[in-house]
Amino acid sequence: MKSLVVTDKDLSTKIFKNSIIVNLNNIHYSACTGGLECLKCEGACYFKDDMNLISKWMNDCRLIIYITKVKYGCFHIPFKKMLERLVVNHEPYYSMVDGETCHMGISQLSKKLVVIGYGDTTQEEQMMFKDLLDESTLGYSYSSVDAYFCGEDELESVLYTFGGIDHG
Repeated sequence: MKSLVVTDKDLSTKIFKNSIIVNLNNIHYSACTGGLECLKCEGACYFKDDMNLISKWMNDCRLIIYITKVKYGCFHIPFKKMLERLVVNHEPYYSMVDGETCHMGISQLSKKLVVIGYGDTTQEEQMMFKDLLDESTLGYSYSSVDAYFCGEDELESVLYTFGGIDHG
């Protein structure tokens, strides 16, 4: 698989032609309970839902595109719920990265992460979101992490601009 688009909003399938598009509002997934049993069981989550397949796709692709509403400098609730479940994609032991203790990602593929945040955000909220993004990607094998922001009414035109990104 080349690329994966994860969104909290309905998108036209014409925009990202070479990607798998996952709309978090149309799948079944449970919230993480925080028991971390997945780290003790070689990444096997207690819940048997759609996140098991999405976690595998995230490990197997080279480009991940997140499209999320940004509110108060944070990910939209469906995204936060999904990101918490991605703990299964971490190794069970701790490592040091840039002076910080974290779990490393289990995927050996170097990948790119592009995050498009939409909504009415201030400059301060955008900076908070970028800081949160930096912290949440620590330990993963991303060669680059880029964040872009736009208003909700601009989202479709911005996505058409980024639509060709899934070609390589």
